[in-house]
Amino acid sequence: MTGDAFWAFVDDVRQRGVQVPLDITAHDVVLDGHLRLRAAAHLALSELLVRVVEPEDEVEYLLRAALNRRHLSASQRAAIAVKLGVHLEAQAGAEARRLGNLKQNAVEVAALPPRGKTRELVAELAGVSARIAQDALTVCERDPELFGQVIEGRLPVGKAARRLTQRLRDAGIDPPPPLPGGVFDLIYADPPWRFDATDTERGPERHYPTMSLEEIAAMRIPAAEDAVLFLWAIDSRLPEALQIMDAWGFTHVASMIWVKHRFGLGSWVRNQHEQLLIGRRGAFSPPPPDLRMPSVIEAKRGRHSEKPVAVYELLEHMYPHTTKLELFARTSRPGWMAWGNEVADA
Repeated sequence: MTGDAFWAFVDDVRQRGVQVPLDITAHDVVLDGHLRLRAAAHLALSELLVRVVEPEDEVEYLLRAALNRRHLSASQRAAIAVKLGVHLEAQAGAEARRLGNLKQNAVEVAALPPRGKTRELVAELAGVSARIAQDALTVCERDPELFGQVIEGRLPVGKAARRLTQRLRDAGIDPPPPLPGGVFDLIYADPPWRFDATDTERGPERHYPTMSLEEIAAMRIPAAEDAVLFLWAIDSRLPEALQIMDAWGFTHVASMIWVKHRFGLGSWVRNQHEQLLIGRRGAFSPPPPDLRMPSVIEAKRGRHSEKPVAVYELLEHMYPHTTKLELFARTSRPGWMAWGNEVADA
């Protein structure tokens, strides 16, 4: 217990005293009541009621007592249950080896807790789902610092697991190559926007590394003095997209709308469209009238953040003779230069 919750607990102890005795061993080791002892020490109480206990396994006793705390979140219970589950399995393994060495019969060994089923054991001990139990086990094994934050109640275990997964994924992704040399008449870009709330169940960070507004704006894109930019922007990032366009040296002149065949998520409305902003740099001319396309694109949604192939075809129709560069590309396409950390031949 930390912060305001602890000081409220101290105030309660000041008014009512310690209501439940501390559990200690005959050697004065506290097994249950550390928070009460901490509050009493803060208040300089001279005496505390204690109960002397003699459990066969002091670690198990301590962890089971911790699991009974009413103020713990499901994440904290799962983290404590991980410690208890690992301890029980270790003890069971040691006992199995001892019985094996003593050539005891198989019935005695079979009565021990099953090994190799830590997730199920953790879920049962903590009273949580198997998914929460697995998240707690994963974080415990791979990042002790994150695991400590979960136990302290500063970070939900699901968020800690997502953060860990993203960190491991990003570590395995090669950095993008340098931006290509030369200059390009047409720039097509779908930036990996970083949202204010990361670590969410449906956030883009679950799918790919993201960039801050400052990082995207600082890019020195190889655009010609006279060039056109097609920049994807979702409504919640429209002001930022216009900032990016300005930082890259383009002026907003028009927009296109991609209407999807089904709607998705959204805070105010269920979003069913995305905007493709058009910016001009220098004296770049619009396409001739016979090559100007409707401003509405109707196409099905693909995987997360995937844009319709029809957009490539549309841009190629509008500007058949320009040099073209796609930024943050996932695949290469004939007639285009593709740049991004997911393009194998970039």
